[in-house]
Amino acid sequence: MEKFMTKNGVSVRAYKGDAMTLLAFDLNSSMKKNFVGFTIKVLTDNNRKFYIYNKMKFNSSVTLHRQLAEWDNVLSSEFSPIQKFRWVHVPSTVHYIENPYFGEYTYQVTPRYVKNNTLLALDPNLTVEVTINVDSFKSGKVELGFTRAFISSQAFGYHFGNKLNLRPNKTDLTFNISKAAGSRTLNGVEKEFTYEEIHQYLGWQARDRVTDFLNEVINNNALKLDVFAYDLNEPVIVDKIMQLAEQGRVRIILDDYPNHKKAGSFEMKFDKAFREKALNTNQIERGCFGSQAHSKIFIQRENNANAKALKTLTGSTNFTTNGLYINANHVVIFNDEDVSKVYADVFDASFGKAQMDVFNASTYANTSFSFDKDGVTSTIITFAPHPKSFVENLFESISSKILNAKSDVLFAVMIDDSNSKILDALKTQVESEKIYTFGITDKKDNLKLYKPNRKTGVKISALDINTKLKKPFKDIIGVPGLGHVIHHKFVVVDFKGADPVVYCGSSNLAFNPEQKNGDNLIEFRDKDIVTVFAIEAIRLIDHYHWLNKGIIENINTDEMTLYTAAEKTKWYTKYYNAKDLRCKEREMLIK
Repeated sequence: MEKFMTKNGVSVRAYKGDAMTLLAFDLNSSMKKNFVGFTIKVLTDNNRKFYIYNKMKFNSSVTLHRQLAEWDNVLSSEFSPIQKFRWVHVPSTVHYIENPYFGEYTYQVTPRYVKNNTLLALDPNLTVEVTINVDSFKSGKVELGFTRAFISSQAFGYHFGNKLNLRPNKTDLTFNISKAAGSRTLNGVEKEFTYEEIHQYLGWQARDRVTDFLNEVINNNALKLDVFAYDLNEPVIVDKIMQLAEQGRVRIILDDYPNHKKAGSFEMKFDKAFREKALNTNQIERGCFGSQAHSKIFIQRENNANAKALKTLTGSTNFTTNGLYINANHVVIFNDEDVSKVYADVFDASFGKAQMDVFNASTYANTSFSFDKDGVTSTIITFAPHPKSFVENLFESISSKILNAKSDVLFAVMIDDSNSKILDALKTQVESEKIYTFGITDKKDNLKLYKPNRKTGVKISALDINTKLKKPFKDIIGVPGLGHVIHHKFVVVDFKGADPVVYCGSSNLAFNPEQKNGDNLIEFRDKDIVTVFAIEAIRLIDHYHWLNKGIIENINTDEMTLYTAAEKTKWYTKYYNAKDLRCKEREMLIK
């Protein structure tokens, strides 16, 4: 979904994401003199009103358009206009964090100007208003959910401090999430917060989709659950699976790759607890196909002899505290019996070590399952491990789509240095000047940042960040040794083109693992679904880009300085006229 409005030379476009909105702005070139940024006011249909905050503000030499009242905050974009031509707004990041609201949001966007070192008042004649629904994403029979992935952020530090505290210890498989995890001081008042509050904030929509899915089974004795799990230690998920195990309403295939077979691992603890509590101890299978049982899947089925499949949850999200609360991840829900039947058949064909060993020779490993029906349009799903020839054809098809992109390529992939034509194609497009390319990985090398007067793409790292920040910023949590930050494996092609597509799921998009790992790769050509993934890529890149070493270390140079001095309005002229990727990006998002 997109909404576009324009007035008196100011244009605003709003794109609907999963419980978030991508806003894009533009001005006529004749309006650039003395321009210093945009003010964004938010109004909801339940009467909430606030300005989006900006962490950068003018220095003391700039006179504001009105005197600050007691309830004002100088970081409000009313006083500190945002110097970007786009903004991703996520409800309850700063305002109403303990009480998120979803519904109709109206964004009022106003360009701001400085004259004689004074920020001029908002001009209502230049205010453009656009209204769009902000809610969890659903398109037909497909739902999406994303983790927040902002544990390394100013927002998390403000609400929960800068100590990593997702579990009370490293040994207990489950624990009471309602217990206090720490305390914070806000407005001079110290207040405790619980593990549940941290988990809800970080897990965001993905956590809600996962727990809602499990609760549907728990609350309906006519349902049972099949589970593919790679890692498994999230306390709420574990408790709910154990509850179903005691009732004989769950089967699980749990990976037994070497790390998961070590004494003391959470997976071994889960295995032991499951066999002790389960009504039927043969309802757990440990296995790894040729290498890893890497899928993360729940399948709802009828609890009878027919065992008809009804609904499926899949994606990149491991069922762990890391997977939901540190990693950037997605979940996909198919509320469709035809799609779910295929997932259920794959589970049945995998339940048993002997079956896992020969899965790559099965019909399921050699078929691209296509769906184009009411509620699930233009969707293709494949299940690994595949034979080599199947992988070669699959990777050739995807890499060709990437290399022949007409508009843009956006991606968030965990690693990009594996043997893979798909990953090679991403690297080629990042170097290209033909299209807009914007990506993020967890690799620290071969970063590509903006170069003046060039149209080559951008690739940044979510691991290569500074955690000790200069004022006015507070230190943030770093997560080395705790797994990946970017755990997504998705690629968007032609988000703004005529034939948009996104590839997502649990596959690492690497050639050899696709022949050995149990995985599923999903292709969507639904424009609204593609848009949601495009917004997710932009959101992550915007957040981690400014934390990348070499940028934040020079926080008082480049564009950061331009925001602290009102007389430096040359920023807009440079941005608007430069023959580089930023100009192309601005044009792409607003058109």
